[in-house]
Amino acid sequence: MNKIPLIIGLGKTGVSLAKYLSKSEESIYILDSSPSDKFLRELNDLDVDCILNPEVSARTFDSISIIYPSPGISMEHDAFMLAKSLNIPIQTDIDIFLKNSRSYNILVTGTNGKTTTASMLEHLLREYLKNNFVSAIGNIGKPVLDSLDQKIDIAIIEISSFQIEASSDLDSEMGILLNIEEDHIDRHRSFEIYKSLKTRVLKESSLNISKVDYEIEGKQFHDYENYFPEDSILNNPIIESWPVHDVLNLKAALVALKLILQHKEGINVTNINSFLDKAIGIIASFKKQPHRFEVIERINDILHINDSKATNFDATLKCIESCRNMNEEGNIFLICGGDLKGQKLNRKNASHLKEVNKCFIYGKDKEILKEVFSSFTNCFCCDDLDSAYLLAKEESRNGDIIVLSPACSSTDMFTDYRERGDRFKELLKQS
Repeated sequence: MNKIPLIIGLGKTGVSLAKYLSKSEESIYILDSSPSDKFLRELNDLDVDCILNPEVSARTFDSISIIYPSPGISMEHDAFMLAKSLNIPIQTDIDIFLKNSRSYNILVTGTNGKTTTASMLEHLLREYLKNNFVSAIGNIGKPVLDSLDQKIDIAIIEISSFQIEASSDLDSEMGILLNIEEDHIDRHRSFEIYKSLKTRVLKESSLNISKVDYEIEGKQFHDYENYFPEDSILNNPIIESWPVHDVLNLKAALVALKLILQHKEGINVTNINSFLDKAIGIIASFKKQPHRFEVIERINDILHINDSKATNFDATLKCIESCRNMNEEGNIFLICGGDLKGQKLNRKNASHLKEVNKCFIYGKDKEILKEVFSSFTNCFCCDDLDSAYLLAKEESRNGDIIVLSPACSSTDMFTDYRERGDRFKELLKQS
């Protein structure tokens, strides 16, 4: 009897894995306690027998050849525990792609800024290397296996700690690690474990781009924060109004661009100022994805910023810093809250909260947030996002900023950060 592969989790990645396996397998096991109708319909179109929710037992697992996890599934799931005891191999879609693709592969990770940096680099490379097919894939919203049959010359793969955790081999031409801050501690159990996962991207790549704090001995390392002359970037009028964190993201993308030109294309960049002027000129037409420090038009001369993607404390602190840089005089009213996911809020790093005039907090962990934030600013607990916004709106005046930057996961009240950000924008329209 031929053994059967098992996919755990039927989201975008799970369906992508099923499509890939349908080319070589007659049957696939799929575990998902509440699969969506949308993804089930996609399975129906495949030429393979999909067996949903087989029993998690030694008897069933004796017929399993390999397990493919989706990123959202904890490695402490009963199925993984049983697989480990039976020596059943585990492989991710990232493993499959890196092993079988012929592209120049760049892995991009970090607690904050992954999607923006990957998208910036894609935008730059498409303009610089017009004869190359460049694609940003992975955690950015495009499962890697959907692109395996395409002739991609350069693949920019956004990879999360969840994907790193389950992957066995992350060999790549370039690894970009932007930053490591407390996040997903509920999943990874400790900050040290989380940090060790993130640094794998550097340990298993040929070229490293990161902060000097994460330099790997013996690797070809490039510090993106200090690689280019500061004045050559900050004095460019195109980015003078950018938030601080996006300037850092751009710096990482610019270093990657220069190294790709040099190491892949054999093009030496001799005039740095000319290179930066051209690259930043290209970035002028770049548009960020929504919910990432998304500046919304002024309403009654009050600036509104949707930073719903700020799902950890560090991201919110950077958001506040950028708000103050944009507006040196007006009051900042912060709306935040949700599920902290086990984050420990470090008061030593929270000085930017002093820039906040008032903070309106809602959600599962609002009392924890209030306890810490009250040392720096005036805090008010609210029932939900709607009531928090109404209070912020009542307090604000001409020239002020109202910013949604939650510092938390959204899943205590919303499907994801997108739904949360969209609700915030709906509230603005109703103003």
